[in-house]
Amino acid sequence: MKLAVVFIMSLFFSFAAQADSIEQVYITLSEDYINALNNRDITLKGLQALEKTDANIKVSATDKKLYIYYKRRLAKVFSLPETVNETVAWADLSREVIAAAAKISPEVELYDFEMPDRFTRSVFHELDGYSHYYDAFRDETPSSHKVRRNFAARMTDDVLIIKILSFKQGVGGEVQKALQAHPEAEGIILDLRGNHGGVLAEAVTITDMFLDEGIITYTGGKTGQAPEFYTAAAGDITDNKPLVVLVDGYTASAAEILAAALSEQNRAILIGTDTYGKGTVQNVVRVDDERAMALTTAYFYTPSGVAIDKQGLKPAVCTGNINSPENLADADCTKADRLNEETDVQIAIKYIKNEL
Repeated sequence: MKLAVVFIMSLFFSFAAQADSIEQVYITLSEDYINALNNRDITLKGLQALEKTDANIKVSATDKKLYIYYKRRLAKVFSLPETVNETVAWADLSREVIAAAAKISPEVELYDFEMPDRFTRSVFHELDGYSHYYDAFRDETPSSHKVRRNFAARMTDDVLIIKILSFKQGVGGEVQKALQAHPEAEGIILDLRGNHGGVLAEAVTITDMFLDEGIITYTGGKTGQAPEFYTAAAGDITDNKPLVVLVDGYTASAAEILAAALSEQNRAILIGTDTYGKGTVQNVVRVDDERAMALTTAYFYTPSGVAIDKQGLKPAVCTGNINSPENLADADCTKADRLNEETDVQIAIKYIKNEL
C-alpha cells in the first residue's frame, strides 16, 4: 500500500512538473524567440495537440472566448485573458483546457500524462522550421544513413582539392595540415557540396585562414540587441592563391557562412548551384533531464549585411543541369544535388588555370 501511494505521488509531481513546463514555453518564446509570437498564438497552436490526439475534438476561439467541441457538439466554454501579455493567465488557460478535454475524451485522458509535451511539440511544429522540442515521449525510429568520409584532400592538375562534408570539431586543423603539406599547389578548391554545416567556430577558423582581414559574419537578434561580429585576423595562409568554393543545393548553415564571407571579401569565386538558405542561430534551453527546447534566437548575415536564411547564395558560375564543362553555356543555378559531379571540379580547375 505504501509503495502504491509513493508511486501515485511520484506520478503527480512528475505531471505537475510537466504542467509547469507549459508556462516555461510561454516565457521562453516571449523572451528569446527571434520572431514575434503573442500568447494567444501560442495557445491556439499548442491546443491543436488535442485535435491531433482525438479527431472528435475541435478547438476554436473568438476574440474573447475559446470553445471545445466534442463530436460536433459544444462541450466547454472558456473566457480568454483580457490581454495577450498575461503570460501566467494564458498558461493557466491552456492547462484548464487540457484538463477539461481529458474529462470529455477517452483518448486525451489516455494520454493525459503526455499532453503538456504534446502541447509544446505542437507549438514548436509551427515555428520557423529550425526550432525543435525534444522530449522523452517522442516515438521515433532512427533513420538509417550512409556513413561517409567527412574530410578528404587530393592534388589534381597541380590544384589542391579539399572536401569537407561537415564542420566537425577539429576539421580546421585538417584543412591547415593539407594546405601546409602542398605548398606547390597553384590554387585551392574548397568543396562544400552537400555540407549541411556543423560547428560554427570551425567554419570561422577555416574562413580566417584565407582572409587577411574583415568581417566573416555577424548575428542579429531581436530589435535592440547588439549584433555579434566574427572577424578575420591578419594573414592569409595561402598567400592569396586562387581559390574556388564549390556549392550546391545542400550547402547550408556554417558552410554558407564560409562561402559568403570568401565571396563578398573578393577572396574566392563560388561555383555550383544556389545554396540551401539556412542562416539561423539556435540556443538550447533545458526544461529538465528529459526535455529541451532548441529555439531560434538570431539570424546570420553576410559581411555586406545580407540575410542568408531562406535566401541562400547564388554562385558566380552555375553548373546546374550539365555534365560537361563544354556545356557551361546551358547551365542554370537552380538548387540541385551536385555532391559527386566531377564536372564542377573540372570547371573549378579551369577557372584557377584561367582557361574559362
